[in-house]
Amino acid sequence: MSSQSRLSAFACTAASLWLLGAAVALHGCRRAPDEGVTVGANHRIAIACIPKATVYTYWQAAHDGALRAAQELNVRLDWQGPLDDSKVADQIGIFNNLAASGVDAILLSPCNDTALLPHVRNATKRGVAVGIFDSPLHGTVGKDYVNYIGTDNTEAGKVAARTLIRALARTKEKAADTSYEGRVIMVRFTEGSSSTRQREEGFKDVIAEGVTLRLVEQQFSDGSTMGAQHVAETLLDSYVKNNRLEIDGIFASNQGTSEGTYNALHALRDKGVEVRTRFVGFDDSALLLQGLKSGTIDALIVQNPEKMGYLGVKALVNYLEKKPVEPIVDTGVSVMTKADLRMPQ
Repeated sequence: MSSQSRLSAFACTAASLWLLGAAVALHGCRRAPDEGVTVGANHRIAIACIPKATVYTYWQAAHDGALRAAQELNVRLDWQGPLDDSKVADQIGIFNNLAASGVDAILLSPCNDTALLPHVRNATKRGVAVGIFDSPLHGTVGKDYVNYIGTDNTEAGKVAARTLIRALARTKEKAADTSYEGRVIMVRFTEGSSSTRQREEGFKDVIAEGVTLRLVEQQFSDGSTMGAQHVAETLLDSYVKNNRLEIDGIFASNQGTSEGTYNALHALRDKGVEVRTRFVGFDDSALLLQGLKSGTIDALIVQNPEKMGYLGVKALVNYLEKKPVEPIVDTGVSVMTKADLRMPQ
């Protein structure tokens, strides 16, 4: 065989071996739709966390918890989310981009409990583990997604209603478990948010149990603090008579609606309107704590987003390492009043 023929044969053999190696490598990297993620000794787990929004201190606390878990477990963490809770299409785009980026798992708080479901199902079928935190998804735990970690929102709404009733009881100087003749309004969040919807339904259930306390107004906002303030101002203005606000109680179901409602009440007081209305808000922030200190807000129902983020990342790591994972974890709520501000942290 001539030297040219030998060189040609060597080149063909080398090309064949390269193609075979590439095919094996490609097959080894492909993840079958129904396979779980195999975590090897040299593989550093990558988890993406997608909150509902990035503008509120609530989500900053959730980020802190997720980051703490990632650092403890040596996990790579990617935190991305829409600007606010109303940007459902933005969140879907972020989710699909991250699901296709090669991450092992995604921790998601869905802006809309039904719109995100098909995208979560697709990611799960492709082998991306998806955990849900803060706000439930309208799917099947253990099938469509790994687990849910967050507040029992229906019970939290009931706690808010009982807290408002006790505040009204102090006003009327009667027993704390008595229902009173009076009117209550509720400033609601966006319609597609499962967590706030459950709180609002829990709140209404308890109010409906009484015979003389009535929910006379309820209205959705657009997901922003300014939008909630506009809704609250519109509702409250219609109950101002003789320079006095004739509403007994108010409930707002999350940080944005609570801040917007506080701003509306503060504006009424600045106009000289007499306000004796009892107000129970949800979540906490510097602005809401200011309202609690001033007495405009009677109580805040406070969640634990830091714990949600922390346990959410830990649960996904356990799942990827084929360790047991609780399907539902309730991170609880607490009631904060002005008296709590005087207590040491």
